[in-house]
Amino acid sequence: MNKVIIKICIIVILLGILIILLTHTLKDGEMLEKDKVTLHEKYFAPSQSAVAVGVKSKKEIEVAEREGKSCVMEFSNKKRFEVDCDKYLDFKVGDKVVITYKNQKLVKLGKK
Repeated sequence: MNKVIIKICIIVILLGILIILLTHTLKDGEMLEKDKVTLHEKYFAPSQSAVAVGVKSKKEIEVAEREGKSCVMEFSNKKRFEVDCDKYLDFKVGDKVVITYKNQKLVKLGKK
């Protein structure tokens, strides 16, 4: 009888942990937003500059100052995200992409 009670307690504890993990995962998943968009403009800033210039439009925007290059991408949903210049170098203006972002910060960028 004692072994049965111990096994039931262990099962209840494990179920409680599973429920907590599932609710935490679902909450994080709801915060991520995913959009299928078109890349409208790429902005590049020279090293340690607070102004980035658009490749296509030559429009200037302000960016956070960093050591090294700073890059921004603008999409058809009017959102702009700072990105790693070297990582996303192969994306061109006009490409159809899928963006995943959370709290106005780009999490993932991929081609359709």
